[in-house]
Amino acid sequence: MEASEKNRDTYVVIPVRNRRPFTQACLTSLSGQSLRHTVVVVDDGSEDGTPEMVRGEFPDAVLLLGDGSLWWTGATNRAVGWVLAHCQPDDLVVTLNDDTLLPPDYLMMLRRPVEADRRLLLGSVTVSEADGDTIVDGGVHIDWWRAKFTAQHRGDSLCGAFPHGGLHDVDVLSGCGTLVPVRAFRELGPYDQRRLPHYAADYEFSRRAARAGYRIAINADAVLRLRERSTGIHADVAQGGLDVFVRSFVSRRSATNLAARVNFARLAAPRSAFVPYLVCDLGRVMLGSVMRALRR
Repeated sequence: MEASEKNRDTYVVIPVRNRRPFTQACLTSLSGQSLRHTVVVVDDGSEDGTPEMVRGEFPDAVLLLGDGSLWWTGATNRAVGWVLAHCQPDDLVVTLNDDTLLPPDYLMMLRRPVEADRRLLLGSVTVSEADGDTIVDGGVHIDWWRAKFTAQHRGDSLCGAFPHGGLHDVDVLSGCGTLVPVRAFRELGPYDQRRLPHYAADYEFSRRAARAGYRIAINADAVLRLRERSTGIHADVAQGGLDVFVRSFVSRRSATNLAARVNFARLAAPRSAFVPYLVCDLGRVMLGSVMRALRR
């Protein structure tokens, strides 16, 4: 590896809010990494002592504070903005969720392919924290004409799904363990905070990068353990009643937020497939929600 590559810095950005145990465990696993890196934590108004824990136990981490209005996209953009003000042109950003645990060589393995190809965005394979082998996310492919998202190898064994590791092309990348060259943010701009404040901004950014000529791939040699749990608000009356059912279509915390889904379609879907994608996506969300409500 050339000296310039050895000196390339890696910045790990993590948005957090009111999940102190998760954040603490994630940062602990980061502290054991074999690769030099800088951690940038954006705490968006936690009330559970998370900022104090970060300051006290991880003094080398950069801590930025929000007031609870940033959501995922705003918090991540704030961290990326800090990085852009302090980094060198060839540095790298890794976006990470605080419900993940990292093996010691994770960052080294994730960034290794970028040394040979600088127009590359790389995601990670996530496996269940319970056994370290069952795949939660092995990469996502999209059938744009049917608005069908397929998570590759979900539920499969890691060893069986990716026996030789390596890179595997995908259609979108999540914000959970994704490496982005600094130059990509300078070229493409930040995540779309206005139109996608919480969900789908990571997917949209990777589509924007693909259109600009970046390769979008999963690095099967970079594996994260994910603490699976229920998140957000979903359109399921059985989980919270009619009020949750209604709010799920407008809440920023909900994956079924209709405005976000329309905006993602406008920004990410191929122009030729926009109408069928939108019809299928909104129809599936609405019909599925109603059917679950009726079954209750």
